[in-house]
Amino acid sequence: MPKRIIIPISIFIALLFLGAFAYSKVEGWNYMDSIYFTTITATTIGYGDLVPKTNLGKIFTMGFSFLGIAMAFYLFSLVAKYVFRKKFENKIG
Repeated sequence: MPKRIIIPISIFIALLFLGAFAYSKVEGWNYMDSIYFTTITATTIGYGDLVPKTNLGKIFTMGFSFLGIAMAFYLFSLVAKYVFRKKFENKIG
């Protein structure tokens, strides 16, 4: 996998773990719930089973949502571009 995909994957994973750390401190959630919530939020699934209760947690979620969703879609588009480019190169070449 090329470097231009590995770096965004690393940044996205770091973002999830930093978000999880913040939620565990601000909301008092265990680390697994925090990782789960950041992943569900960043991928726009949003089950609604966990929600921030504190004002600081709600404010953090507003910022994290914009950053996490943007990063997730950027990453998904890079991976899709890489996969489809390889697929079409193999058919053409």
